[in-house]
Amino acid sequence: MTSACQVVRMNPHDEGAAVPVRFEDEPGARAANGAAVPTPLARLLAAANSEERQRTVSEMVGAIGCDWLVYGRLVQGPERPCPVPVYSVNADPLWVRRYADEGYHEIDPRLHDATRSWLPRAWTLAELQCQALAAAQSSPLRRFVADLAGTGMRGGVVLVLPGESGGARHVVSLLAREPSRRLVDGDLVGEVLALGMCLHEYFTRHGVATKASEAVASLTPVQREILGHVARGESDKRIAHHLRISSHAVDYHMRQLRHRFAVHNRVQLAQASRGIAS
Repeated sequence: MTSACQVVRMNPHDEGAAVPVRFEDEPGARAANGAAVPTPLARLLAAANSEERQRTVSEMVGAIGCDWLVYGRLVQGPERPCPVPVYSVNADPLWVRRYADEGYHEIDPRLHDATRSWLPRAWTLAELQCQALAAAQSSPLRRFVADLAGTGMRGGVVLVLPGESGGARHVVSLLAREPSRRLVDGDLVGEVLALGMCLHEYFTRHGVATKASEAVASLTPVQREILGHVARGESDKRIAHHLRISSHAVDYHMRQLRHRFAVHNRVQLAQASRGIAS
């Protein structure tokens, strides 16, 4: 019998080369270029709108026995990597925001382990609580684990996917209120990989852009204010002064805004958000 503090992992720390994310040899639907795509990716591509896509993702996440899914990127900032959520409508937005604002990605042991392998890293809350108890009283790991426990999620898996030329890494996080033994033991590793890689394909290789109306729905009040200042042509320094936040925080929100509106620079962001920012 395993002890309460035994670490459970799906995989050894295998530091091999990143595997290519391709599905052309699988049966199923066909992409525009005639290549075969797997059923999960076909369902995402067939979704008529954001609501249908959210239902589709919820069904696929539920089939694995999980409740939340967060898909995002770790991009290299001026000083350190920063998380940029790409798709998180199936999770509590307050948790996603707090995870980024508190810089939990820098101390998250799940993420640290997952970056050392291309296979999913399974975790349980009990395991993380044991690690937190072993840490110093002042360790930020204790605060992270306590906040994670507050979400009601008790386990899940984290998968880090191949990076980009700019150094960004793609991260899929699945969380469950009551994780099944099969999920924790790694019996569902194939399903987790399929879902994670299909999301990766959908948001990168197929170039699916987020519509402005969908982007606006996920904006925080601070991001709406930043959009207004951007529309008025103000610099990051002036925005930080007006909102009484750090320049680093403004830079973080600007990266998120550019990604959500699928633009590459400040001018394009101002044009894409015209008439939306208040």
